[in-house]
Amino acid sequence: MTAVFSLSPLVDVTRPEASVTASLRTPLAYDVVAPISSVLDALTLLSPAQFWATFALCAIIFLGFWTSRRARLRAGIGVRKFVRAALCFMGGTVAVVGIMLVATRPMASLVLAGGDLIAVDFHSHTEASHDGRSGFDAERNREWHSSSGFDAAYVTDHRTFDGALSGAARNPARSGDGTVLLPGVELRDGDEHPILIGVDPARMRITSPDWQDAAVQADGGPVPPMLLLSMPGNIVRIPVDETNGAVRLAGIEASDGSPRGMAQSARDRDAIMALAGKLHLAVVSASDNHGWGRTAPAWSVLRIPGWRGMTPAELDIAIRRTIITRGSQAIQVIARRTAAPPRNGVEAAAGGIAVALVMVRTMNLPDRLSWIVWSWGLCLLSLGRARRNRHNLRARARKSMKRKLRPVVDAAAA
Repeated sequence: MTAVFSLSPLVDVTRPEASVTASLRTPLAYDVVAPISSVLDALTLLSPAQFWATFALCAIIFLGFWTSRRARLRAGIGVRKFVRAALCFMGGTVAVVGIMLVATRPMASLVLAGGDLIAVDFHSHTEASHDGRSGFDAERNREWHSSSGFDAAYVTDHRTFDGALSGAARNPARSGDGTVLLPGVELRDGDEHPILIGVDPARMRITSPDWQDAAVQADGGPVPPMLLLSMPGNIVRIPVDETNGAVRLAGIEASDGSPRGMAQSARDRDAIMALAGKLHLAVVSASDNHGWGRTAPAWSVLRIPGWRGMTPAELDIAIRRTIITRGSQAIQVIARRTAAPPRNGVEAAAGGIAVALVMVRTMNLPDRLSWIVWSWGLCLLSLGRARRNRHNLRARARKSMKRKLRPVVDAAAA
């Protein structure tokens, strides 16, 4: 039924009504376990408010099934049994979230329609960041981006270039031969965390975590370095030094993969677009990946003729030149479709239902077939188990009846 009212799994963030120049591809392994894959993807893309709404919906459904089962079995609903069921539900929730965050699983990836198009991530991390996942080094960062369809990704660890230097050491000679990791860094400007790209990490020395005190040299070749405003952030008060300094703000995140970033990106989308237009900023996407999860929330798509034959350094320059020359028209941000943020209390209460509907309406045909196969397979297993239970109960009843009748028969014979 949801296939009749299906939606595209991808959406243009800046123009939701426009068609996208890409498609979402899921590998065979993803499709085989689609009920697991699609649920974990949907959970990964939730904002904190949507997560709690989904958690509440699942808790209500669990409580309803548990209560009806106890009533059907004519069993009492005691406090101890209820607490035990609640603990099982909480344990299951923790297990699902843990699998979502740490398990290695197949990823849905972006497929672009043109050879001159390139998918870029402007904000990602490695274990070199203080909050990066242990063991998530540059090569695991590269594998994550490659598996999700990125052609290039900026490694922007907090106050260090260690991850970027490690990634650059194993870059392909030509950008079209594999996913390229480009250098960047996330600094601090008051409560903001601007992203700096376009500097040579071998020559730049970070003397302070604060943006104003960081030693920045224009080592980006013929195109100057630039700043990107990351989310979550204050889009009302932009520090003056970020718009009037030697290195200026050139882009703003319209999509950020962190939970709070996703919440602000959805809530303040109109304000972000207005700010981008006012300051002539490019809108970019950021996974903000720290090594957790296996779902890409969005991709920044640029048109750069001949990028496949460029070296990584030349590609970095070409990306920044495209942003400077084309401004707000430089990038198309293509994102996974998610449920809209709630506008009132009623929508907030029904947030879990909205999340589930978007998930099932955006599935492709192989995923739908996989859901049907798993659903019918589990149903048949359940029916077979019920049939065996009925057979065993009848067998035990016949044996019990025979034991009760045997003394009567023996007495009559005597």
